[in-house]
Formats: sequence, structure tokens, C-alpha cells
Amino acid sequence: MWVFGNEAHGLAEDEHALCDAAVRVPIHGLAESLNLATAATVCLYASARVQRRA
Repeated sequence: MWVFGNEAHGLAEDEHALCDAAVRVPIHGLAESLNLATAATVCLYASARVQRRA
């Protein structure tokens, strides 16, 4: 299961503690943040690619 936090603040500490792992989408260039929907798309696409390989 993927859990996505608030764009500005991420997950609350108690929510983060319940997660098995955390990932971040690296941002290159001058961008300060990545839209949550865009970040979710990147993560879900990567998951789908891995599942198709198996």
C-alpha cells in the first residue's frame, strides 16, 4: 500500500511510524516541490513496471 502525505509537510510523525519504508522522488533543477498527484503517478507507475517484470 502506498501512503502519500501532504505536499508541504508530508506525513505526520505517527503516520510515518506505521510505514515499513519511505521513498522520495528526487527533484532536479530549480523546482521547489512536486505536486502530490504527480508524485503519486511516478510511484504507482514504477510499481506497475516492477510487477510486470515478475
